[in-house]
Amino acid sequence: MALAVSRKRILHPIALVQRERRLSQFAEFLTAMVKELNDLSGEGAAVLVEGKRDAKALAVLGYSGPLFTVALLTSSIAARERLREEVRQMIILTDLDSEGRRLASKYVRFLMQEGVKPSLAQRKRLSEASRGVFLHIENLGRFAHSAENLAELS
Repeated sequence: MALAVSRKRILHPIALVQRERRLSQFAEFLTAMVKELNDLSGEGAAVLVEGKRDAKALAVLGYSGPLFTVALLTSSIAARERLREEVRQMIILTDLDSEGRRLASKYVRFLMQEGVKPSLAQRKRLSEASRGVFLHIENLGRFAHSAENLAELS
């Protein structure tokens, strides 16, 4: 009977320092982005995410402005009315995978038809800042929490 041997990848100290630095920089980016989203929400902007877990992750990060989920926006007439009456700009933060790109494109068209200006700028910056580390918005809360813990240890 052969025993399964677990091989853990051991990082070189320099690689570990670089990884910690990237994590810290990304945590700073997330903090600044959430502040920007909150500032924009004061000017009539809202955020569109795919689902409840994505919305919860943004709330954990400190976003306190109006938030719409794809399901709510497409199924609720009241949500559409609220959208048309209260929202000037919708910041689209769908996942950074191929399905998220497809949804972002779909909702750009939908929002324009509703008379709301769509924005993909924050999504693009988030994608660039993450460098492919994660693809799902719902993971941001955990990722930011890990970065905060790492910063405290430094």
